[in-house]
This record gives sequence, C-alpha cells and structure tokens, in this order.
Amino acid sequence: METALHDATALAYAVRTGQASAESVLAESRSRADAAPGLCAFIEEDWDGAAITAKEVDRRRSRGKDPGPLAGVPLSVKDVIAVAGLWLTGGSAAYAGNISTFTATAVRRLQEAGAVVIGKTNCPEFAFGAITESAVAGRTLNSRFPGATAGGSSGGEAAAVAAGISALGLGTDYGGSLRWPSQCVGITALRPTPRTVPDLGIVPGAGGWYGSGNPSPPAARLQASTQVMGPLARSVRDLRTALGVLADTRSGVRTSPGGAVPGNVAVAWSDGSALGPVRREVSAMIASLAKEVAPEVRTLTQVPDLFAGSLAAYNRLRPLDPMIDHAAAVAGREHLVLPANLEVIQRSMQTPAGQLETAVAESEQARRRDLAIFDSADIVLLPVAGGPACDVSGKLDIDGESIHGWDIMGQCRAVTMVGAPVVSLPVALSSEGLPLSVQVIAAPGSDALALDFAEWLEGFIG
Repeated sequence: METALHDATALAYAVRTGQASAESVLAESRSRADAAPGLCAFIEEDWDGAAITAKEVDRRRSRGKDPGPLAGVPLSVKDVIAVAGLWLTGGSAAYAGNISTFTATAVRRLQEAGAVVIGKTNCPEFAFGAITESAVAGRTLNSRFPGATAGGSSGGEAAAVAAGISALGLGTDYGGSLRWPSQCVGITALRPTPRTVPDLGIVPGAGGWYGSGNPSPPAARLQASTQVMGPLARSVRDLRTALGVLADTRSGVRTSPGGAVPGNVAVAWSDGSALGPVRREVSAMIASLAKEVAPEVRTLTQVPDLFAGSLAAYNRLRPLDPMIDHAAAVAGREHLVLPANLEVIQRSMQTPAGQLETAVAESEQARRRDLAIFDSADIVLLPVAGGPACDVSGKLDIDGESIHGWDIMGQCRAVTMVGAPVVSLPVALSSEGLPLSVQVIAAPGSDALALDFAEWLEGFIG
C-alpha cells in the first residue's frame, strides 16, 4: 500500500498487521524528503539510523512481538529537543555542530512505542520567532502553500509533516509554537496541559545545559511553568495516540477517549479580537462555526473578551522573567548569537526582583480570573491567529493593517498563560486559500476532552 500521506494511526496499523513494513514506510518517507531538497525542514537527516530502527520494528513483528502503537511511524524532532547522536543546535550558530549525548524522555517514549526517528528539524534561534529561519539551516519553506511561511517556532516540524516526510512531529510551545505553524501548513497539533509531558531534554536546560551529560528541566520561572512539548500530526486521532505514549500518568489528566461530546458539552467562543487585530473573515469564520455547532452542543455562549487578562499578564511577565538558562548557555558565545536575541536575554537578566514578583502575582490573579470560564463552559473555541499564515518575511495583513512577530500570536499567548490544553485544528480557508485554524481549549488537566471535541469537530466539518 502507498502510505506516505496516511496519518500515523493508519501507518502504524499497516505495519502492525503486515500490510506494510516499517522499511517500506521509511522508503516512502525518504523519497518525499529527496523530492524536496529546498524545503529546509531539517537541520540533519538520519536515514541510516532510521533504517536500523525500522528493520528492528519489522523483526519484532515477524517474531510475534508487539511492535508498539506507533510501529514504523516516521518521527521528526524539533531542534531544541535532545536526541543522542544527533545535532542539537537550537537553531543557533553558537551551537552549530553540537551533538547531544542524551535523548529527551519524550523522544525515548515515542521510540519505545515503535516510532522511527528520521532527523532533527529547523527552528529559529532558541525557538524565538513566528517564522522559521536559522543560521544552521536557512529558511524553512511551506510545501503546501508557496509564498506563505511555515510558521514558527516549530516550523521545520510543521513543514516535514505537511510534506509527508514525517507522519508525526515532536515540537515545543511557549507562546504558540505548535499551534501557529500547524495553522500555517494546515495540520493538527496539541499543546498539552503543562507538566503532562516530561520536559527533560529541552535546551537550554537548567544551568545552560545543551545536550552533554544528564540535564535538569528548564529553570526560568515562566518557561518552566508554561513551555511544553507536544505532537504535530495529520489527524486528531494521531494526537491522542501520541499523548497516550508521551504523558506521565497523574491524577486529573485523562488521555483516553471519554465519549463526552458533543451533546452534553457547554461551549464558549470568541473571535479573539480582544487579544489582537483580527481579520473580518476570521471573525466571520468563527461566528459561522459557532452557529453550525450550536444545535449539536448543550449550550453555546459568546464571550468577547475571553482570556484578555491573561494575555496582558503574559506580555507583561515574559520580558521580565530572567532567562537564566539562556544566559548561561550563551556565556562565552555571545558573538555568535543574533544581536536581537542576545539583547532580549541580557535585558531579562536586569529585572528588579520587586518588579518581577509583582508581575508574577498579577499573572496568577489574571489566570485565576480567566480560568473561571470553565465553571460554565467545558470547551472554548478561539482562532489560532487574527489571520492565516503570514508571508515569508513575517508580515501578516489584517484588512490593510500589517502586523508581525509576536503581535501575530496574541490569541495563542493568552491560552499559554491560562495553562489549558489546546488542539489546533484547521477548519476553513482564507480569501487567499490559506488554512484558518481554531483552538479547541479545555480546562487544565482535561486534555482528553479537548481531543474528544476536536476529533468530533474534525469529522463534523468534513
């Protein structure tokens, strides 16, 4: 069977049942990569290592052993996540050629489930950016929508999955870095509840760790509490399978289907205009979607200023939160770091303690206030951004107004501050024919409910 553009669930089923071999799946993956040499999705490809792994998956199946729920699935990993023996640069010239001796816990779990790592994907330096361009691999392109960006900072991951090179990607999300690139290329992604997926192996780790020896998780306060690892895929069911493999088992976080949608679910929605500029067509899209789902759900409520307090708190706290791990990582390598990024890191280290503590307290208050929406709603719907993918320079037109950089990601940043799990799901096309995605958000710990509703919505919109 031809498997290159099937989702990860279908690929794993084919390998597990003998309809396809892991080696044949890998061969199709490689042919897709060879056909797109200018995509710049990867900083390093590891087809030799992947071939060894795929052969072992097939050997396990032939011996009657369970090859795992992700048997033979080609997996790509963002270049801020450690994989032993492969480059770990974080998109920075300061670490060009750096090879990790450690494999992140999340990657190891995916490998143990049968996934086949095919390489490391490009990201902007230290994952700072809404587009993906680095000194290590250049600018990542959007294979499905030429002229538009693949997004950032998990843009290499999004490009690889959308191009059919990998069937599952592992990225990170601090302010929208899974959700925004997924919209840009028209795939799905999951930002889990923080601390559901172990973050051991993200760089920089505590003390500036960058892949050598055993790490500690990031120590910077905001980053440690809100940054997550999460999957990118071609379907919501893939996200659920990946989360089941990745997640720590802890009370209050359910990853299995609950069958709770849609008729017994209360839904709130907003067009996100309180969080930044929004195109009229995006407002119309989310309003139309709400109208369509209204007869299917228990209640539907529009909340115009949804999460506005959390966005203000995020924007106030992020530049003040001392980037202690980044500062340690760049020490002695400052001349190799992009000046704008170095300035951000150094400026954060100058924050007066009193100012920081005030911002932290205000952020907690805003978060508690905004979490109150889940007292009356089970699911919240919000656009991923105020428009579709921006151009390759990073500019996005909002009905004649040009925005760029972090201003594009206000709708994502607000949800980050709330600490809720969220699925990014493409639901419509813009006037240019570019994907428009919705954030399907549930209360912290209710990851499975977000997946339940997103999977139902995926089928409902066809």
